[in-house]
Amino acid sequence: MLGPDFNVTATSGHILEMPVDGLHVNLQDFTPTLNLIRGKGQRIEALRQAAASAEMVFLATDMDREGEAIAQHVAERLGRTATGKVSRITFTAITEADLRAALAAPRPIDRRLVEAQMARRVTDRLVGYMVSPILWQGLSGMKRLSAGRVQSPALWLVVERERAIRAFVPEEWWSIEAELSKKEAGEQGGRGAGEKLIKFWASLFAIKGKKPELKTRADADKVLTDLQDAEWQVQRVEKGTRLRYPYSPFTTDSLQQAASSQLGFNPRLTMKLAQELYEGVKLGDGKAVGLITYIRTDSVAVAPQAQQAARAVVAKFFGEAYLPPRPPIYQTRDKTAQEAHEAIRPVDPWKTPKAVEPYLTPQQYQLYRLIWRRFIASQMKPAVYDTVTVDIETLIQGSPTIYLFRATGSTLRFAGFLKVYGVDVDAEEGRQSEEGKRRGMGQSEQKKGEGIENEAMPELAAGDPLTLHQLVPKQHFTQPPSRYTEAQLIGALKKLGLGRPSTYATIVETLKERKYVDLAQKRLYPTPLGFQVCELLEKHIQMVVDVGFTARMEEDLDRIARGEADRLAVMREFYGPFEAMVEQAMTGAAAERKPAARAVRSGEVKRRSAHSRGGKSKPLPKSEKEGQVCPLCHEGTLVVKSGKFGAFLGCSRYALGCQYTENIAGAGSRKKRWPKKGQKKKRGS
Repeated sequence: MLGPDFNVTATSGHILEMPVDGLHVNLQDFTPTLNLIRGKGQRIEALRQAAASAEMVFLATDMDREGEAIAQHVAERLGRTATGKVSRITFTAITEADLRAALAAPRPIDRRLVEAQMARRVTDRLVGYMVSPILWQGLSGMKRLSAGRVQSPALWLVVERERAIRAFVPEEWWSIEAELSKKEAGEQGGRGAGEKLIKFWASLFAIKGKKPELKTRADADKVLTDLQDAEWQVQRVEKGTRLRYPYSPFTTDSLQQAASSQLGFNPRLTMKLAQELYEGVKLGDGKAVGLITYIRTDSVAVAPQAQQAARAVVAKFFGEAYLPPRPPIYQTRDKTAQEAHEAIRPVDPWKTPKAVEPYLTPQQYQLYRLIWRRFIASQMKPAVYDTVTVDIETLIQGSPTIYLFRATGSTLRFAGFLKVYGVDVDAEEGRQSEEGKRRGMGQSEQKKGEGIENEAMPELAAGDPLTLHQLVPKQHFTQPPSRYTEAQLIGALKKLGLGRPSTYATIVETLKERKYVDLAQKRLYPTPLGFQVCELLEKHIQMVVDVGFTARMEEDLDRIARGEADRLAVMREFYGPFEAMVEQAMTGAAAERKPAARAVRSGEVKRRSAHSRGGKSKPLPKSEKEGQVCPLCHEGTLVVKSGKFGAFLGCSRYALGCQYTENIAGAGSRKKRWPKKGQKKKRGS
């Protein structure tokens, strides 16, 4: 891109690292001991030789504080060969235009970012090397136990969620749903001739003007009895519109969450693919082209020229009607976000997913399409829905009863940004309920105390009589909070101000590698060892798992980066209380020493094939109960498994202690058949 006048070479990441055999922190000025990474000597020498013959050295490492530190370390190692001719440049995309713009605006290395990176590195080392021995003292028989500045609060979040789930007591509640239609033609106030019969669903919305509280089957049966001879009619119809606005372009954490929920990618895979798209892919002319902007960002800002390009794409493919009068401005809610950065977006919106698909791997294509659609949608008009709310009264001998039902309807009038997804329903979030699909009712899943939303409603007016087709009582149980997926945990870390875009995926991976959490059904469970580690830290050095303390420390690092705080002052304020607490914790943990729990086998629970007696593999049978809440622990879900005596249903939390099982209808019994007394046992029985 830059031509023969430039010699472009790479550092391949950091060139210096702290030794791993000790603390290696000067506790007077809190500076780290840094050594050349093994194998980087030849690379540095090559850089020195290139710098010696160059007119100017541009350091173009990543635009975060880690990149700034690498630039500083390279400049120091180049020494006199580059004196007076070193400049720092940054860019958000690897394109010729972005590189030329960066070269036209060089700057000195930002010492504030370097200081912030140094403080981050030293703090991480202090926490890791001073707190981990507390775990070794308190828990015996387990190697590689570790604590971390962000790792430990992240573990606490998973453990605390598990505690809430275990403490949760399900409460029974009932709903009443009515299937209705406008009265048939010929009946009082009924449909006109040829008018299509449209059935819709309404739910019990109020009893005596208050939210219904049906806690038992008896409560539900009373409603059914009271309404046995009731007449139904429309009391009130309210029509309106609802706007649904597009989401902002992706940040690192929102990209990881969307890729997880929509594509099934874990955060590590998402970042690997995103890095490939950022660094460049060879297209039709054989040249590598960067397809997306910088991938480690917490900003939703978009460059004006990118917005104009997106608007041109929208006008070309979807029409002017889908463009808002002015480009939308998205603002980052996170006060620590670096607004100088951009959101993750396609470098060139004209490179549509279809245009680049032949040059991408299937996974690269999926991620690029996700990013492209999200960005283009963010520059489009909102979707417009026509809404209707219908209140339905019940009457006995012409007098209203105490029961009021409600039905709602929502019809997409203008697709707006949804047009980019190629559908007329909300494919981006998949809001149509699985229950509605199974029942074929075309309705959204009812929430407690809310009216049912229908996809189709007849034209109704106040006073219209209705026909009741069926009155259905439904049993429900309140649900415990759900466990985090990997992406949801990253979202929680972002919301609480823990970690930064460059570290999110690493934090989750570390928890799994240490066997502190396990992954089952794509959800994170704390292992018994994870529980022990968290409880020990809570008891003896609580500040390490305190999300508030860690968030404040993260904010202090950002203040150093902005020049609003002095690194040495921040480190001294942190280290004094921390050192005292560590000394006390070491003694306390040693006094209560106990064996560490054995780590459970890590790995996501997968559906396996059942093996027949002849050794051939056959698919496991289906069961309507698969996916339901376990009736024993009320925490796991029922999954189909294969055992010695055939397929059966078991709890997904089997590895964590719940051993509930039951037979599958039609799949035979799991019970072992013993021979009758005096009868010889047959081979294979």
